[in-house]
Amino acid sequence: MNMRKKIVAILLAFVLVVTASPLPVSAKSYKQHFETSKEAMLTSYYGTSLDGLGEHAAILKEKEDKSFQGEVQSALLIDAQDNKVLASKDALKKAYPASTTKVMTALLTLENCKLTDTVTVKKDIRFHESGVVAVGLKKGDKIKVEGLLNALLIESANDCAVVLAEHIAGSEKKFTDMMNQKARELGATHCNFVTTNGLHDKNHYVTAYDLYLIFKEAMKYDAFLNIVQKANYTLAYETAANVPMNLPMETTNHYILGDYNLPDDIFMIGGKTGTTGEAGSCLIVLTKNSKGREYISVVLNAKTKDILY
Repeated sequence: MNMRKKIVAILLAFVLVVTASPLPVSAKSYKQHFETSKEAMLTSYYGTSLDGLGEHAAILKEKEDKSFQGEVQSALLIDAQDNKVLASKDALKKAYPASTTKVMTALLTLENCKLTDTVTVKKDIRFHESGVVAVGLKKGDKIKVEGLLNALLIESANDCAVVLAEHIAGSEKKFTDMMNQKARELGATHCNFVTTNGLHDKNHYVTAYDLYLIFKEAMKYDAFLNIVQKANYTLAYETAANVPMNLPMETTNHYILGDYNLPDDIFMIGGKTGTTGEAGSCLIVLTKNSKGREYISVVLNAKTKDILY
């Protein structure tokens, strides 16, 4: 074999190893990764993306956790300090995310905007569904990105997701394309985003593990963590007629409101809720214990709010 053939053979071998490696781990060789992650690889779940996860994501070795007893569709508990999966139930199976979708919307906003940017609403935002949470933004209203993010994550205002999407990408469709691209970059290969806010669509879904990856990326932004731990917020903006508006808001996270108690020695940092008829009650949160050790918890499609909390 001449030198050129040897080089070609080496390159082909490298390509085969890369395309066979479903979980990107930059700090380990592919051989080391394979030896430590065989069970995860056999799930054929993680895709072939080599960006985003690095050595910082937990490797899920899916086993049914009997403690959940069918009361939730999917669940995941991860020690965020050492990226260890402590409990899981069907964390690789598709589920409807409801408004936990907004974690991805917030992530892309933080990547593409400054909090001080002023956004002019392009159109009246209306929804066909009844009971949809919304600020009631109309064409010509002027509002800061910071205000939109707070309303998005605290009160879960669905129109704010639409306004942010149109501001960043020009349309909701282009923005959902960005959401799906970002998910692939993070290794979240079994979710599909169709809406910017999580209002129900049968083709809009995540897995608990995908949501964990997205949330973990959003945690890199101080602004995200500062917002999701707030109990209350007053949204300030101006109408098209330059009338100042101030709307009080309250978090949808009932742990923060004190309506439900956390386990002893566990304290809430913050997170995102979601609820639709099809998705049930959903939640992803970051907590810590008295020693400062942090945990990420995901619950999708709990039958009731009491079960969720």
